[in-house]
Amino acid sequence: MRIPFSVFLMPVFWLSIAVIPKSNWSFSSAAFVFILLHFLLYPASNGYNSLIDKDEGPVGGLESPPKPNMQLQLLVIFFDLLSISLAFFHSLIFGYFVAVYWIVSKAYSNPGIRLKKYPIISWLVVSFFQGGWTVLMVWSGVMSELPDFEVLGFQIWIWPLASSILLAGSYPLTQIYQHEEDKRKGDFTISSRLGIQGTFILSGIFLGLGSALLASGLYFYQSLISVMLVLSASFPSIFYFTGWAIKTWGDPVNADFYHTMRFNKISSLGLSFGFFLVVCLNIWANFIHLHPN
Repeated sequence: MRIPFSVFLMPVFWLSIAVIPKSNWSFSSAAFVFILLHFLLYPASNGYNSLIDKDEGPVGGLESPPKPNMQLQLLVIFFDLLSISLAFFHSLIFGYFVAVYWIVSKAYSNPGIRLKKYPIISWLVVSFFQGGWTVLMVWSGVMSELPDFEVLGFQIWIWPLASSILLAGSYPLTQIYQHEEDKRKGDFTISSRLGIQGTFILSGIFLGLGSALLASGLYFYQSLISVMLVLSASFPSIFYFTGWAIKTWGDPVNADFYHTMRFNKISSLGLSFGFFLVVCLNIWANFIHLHPN
């Protein structure tokens, strides 16, 4: 089920909470949404992908993935049913977002559809649904009612957009060591199409654009302190990405499973920590505002 792999998707959750458009979100609902996404929905998608692909080489945080069996199939079905049922029980709108995400995640690997065969389509779909769609999904789960998107305008849409752009930069890097495995299965990913150097260039451009948009949003709609917290937490991943790109440019052998997973861990944990600090900052600011004495 690759549950530890869910940590790589965790920054989107904390980003969603850090920039949530209303301060009266529920802590209990946030905990519920976090557990449902990272311990049920995402693992079910990973497990289904393992069942279909039957990977023999490193994939999704596992250097030597075990062979799929009936136990995994039953767990995937159970996790799917439980996550969707709990989502609709929580609220209809949250259930809708979770159900759509579930359908798309299955279409990604399903033999009859298999979006991952199409490099541009799969890149765009993953970037949108693991990015902007997930931001909206988290909001729908933690707020009693969604904000008026038309009134707030770009102040709302900047966060899903920035999230999708960042995913468009990070997603190709997760494929950079799988070119041969993907070609063997007939999956022509965006990374295999661009090659190793092209993947680093594309990822660098989109990670830079997403970071700039995110920093601008935090500066204009929150505070300079929020920007500094996120940038400080992101520095280790920026440093590692730069060094990794330079090493790989000289020797492509460095575009391997070890370096990819290490970058994902540094980036995911760093961003999650940065956004978590922004959440704490916002909670404290609201507390001071409500209790000025």
